[in-house]
Amino acid sequence: MRNPRYALVSGLYAVALCKDVDGLYGDPVPPPRAVHELRGCEARGDLARAVTQAVVEGSAPFGTLHVQTHDGLAWLFDEVRVLGARGDVVTVESSGGPRRAHGTHGAFPCGNLIRVSPPAPPERTHTEVTFRGCSPRGELREALAGGAEEFDAVRYQVLTWTGSVHHEGDAGRVTGWDGSRLGHGLVDLAVSFPRQGLIPHQSRQVWDLWHRDRPAEPGTWRRFTGAARAEWLNQAAGRSYGAPDITPGTTYHLDGTDVTDEDSLLCALGETVYGPGRSFGVGAPRAVGERLAGTTLVWHDADVARRCLGVLPYADRRPATFQEFVDAFRSAGVRLVLD
Repeated sequence: MRNPRYALVSGLYAVALCKDVDGLYGDPVPPPRAVHELRGCEARGDLARAVTQAVVEGSAPFGTLHVQTHDGLAWLFDEVRVLGARGDVVTVESSGGPRRAHGTHGAFPCGNLIRVSPPAPPERTHTEVTFRGCSPRGELREALAGGAEEFDAVRYQVLTWTGSVHHEGDAGRVTGWDGSRLGHGLVDLAVSFPRQGLIPHQSRQVWDLWHRDRPAEPGTWRRFTGAARAEWLNQAAGRSYGAPDITPGTTYHLDGTDVTDEDSLLCALGETVYGPGRSFGVGAPRAVGERLAGTTLVWHDADVARRCLGVLPYADRRPATFQEFVDAFRSAGVRLVLD
């Protein structure tokens, strides 16, 4: 098949190349909340304080909880609320369920973990996604030829024109197939897909723009917000090969009209220095400043970034502030003019 848009992968190998998809793009649904008992748990420090708050107020927010069970395994619970405790049993509610952690440093020791809330019904956690116009191969082709009713869980890849991968994620079990209208000998494959893994429509628009080559129109990144802008930046950083060299003594004019967060700064700055569809592969203020060392940067409408950078809500690391970027640029040897 020439220029497939999607691939389904089992293990290390593609088991289908597909022309299109229905149902993959939509609003992701957060995983259902699950309640677990942490039995034989030594609550101390922040966890002990959360337990005390939960006893008084009914529940207490905790964030990410790291525990180690008696068998030596470590687990992470996300978006935790502590619901209470009795003796050495701590009850917590979390997003989804625990996931394996690689290390045990800082983990709270517990005997074992017991889920006490019923699993969510499949219709709440999964939906059907149909990959259309697929050419099966390998184990999947053998399964279809043998009349199997299902196939093991697969991963999916969103492909560029040349076959490189925009994005990869878990799909699910192939639950059915039928002949496709998109070509003789092709099939449509139905997959039980996790709702939390659905892709926002804006991300598809980003991938469509980057399907063959980088966008040549200046300011394309301004069409997107949030996760889609981060994906645009990721695509631009990954395809900035052949970018012009940064030459000391050069003066660059940065249009700061829409620089309201770190991603928009990197998008605008990459376009200013390298041209449309290119960006820096780094985001830390010091690293960006070192790339621009010896140049002059005239930052127009800098007051927009002064008001916005580093002050928006965040869920993980704190974003760098405007002043931190300014200080890092100047320390790296950038002549910075704030207009």
